[in-house]
Amino acid sequence: MRRRRLLVAATLAVALCAGYLSTTTRHRLDHGNSWWHGADAKSRTEGPTTEVRFAFDPGRQITFGATIHNPGPWPVTLTGIAVDDGPVDQHIFTIARLAVNHADEATAALFDPGSATPFRSTTVPAGTELPVFVTITIPDVEMAPDGGLFFDDLAVDYAVLGLPRHQRVPMGFRLLVHSASGYVPVN
Repeated sequence: MRRRRLLVAATLAVALCAGYLSTTTRHRLDHGNSWWHGADAKSRTEGPTTEVRFAFDPGRQITFGATIHNPGPWPVTLTGIAVDDGPVDQHIFTIARLAVNHADEATAALFDPGSATPFRSTTVPAGTELPVFVTITIPDVEMAPDGGLFFDDLAVDYAVLGLPRHQRVPMGFRLLVHSASGYVPVN
């Protein structure tokens, strides 16, 4: 009898662990319903693709906003956001500032640069989105005439029910830093 109880308890524990891992590893974030850019950028939409274009100016900082949507069913805790994956010394863009607008039950998620607070580990409830402002520095790299640097997702570190996750989350638009006339760095 004791052996049978032990076997049932072990089977139940294995099933619970498998369910936990299955649920948390399948949890994916997505882009939200909105994005933002200042007057220093232009946006255009062709078909299903929206492009936000900034002029290439090495060393200049540019800010854009994207929303990260948590479709649920569990809340997630965002612990890190980056433009590039991998070792920091290999990143093309460097992040100068990350900020967020927190929404509560009474407020819809919106972009308000004046009330944004610096990014810290933050919880995003199921079914909501978090507006994120990202300020990046344009790199001092060689550019061909009419060339550009672009990306359309963010590298996000987060936890679901305590399990750490990493995902490239689409922004819902393509960000392009465009060089109309080309550029050669002076060394």
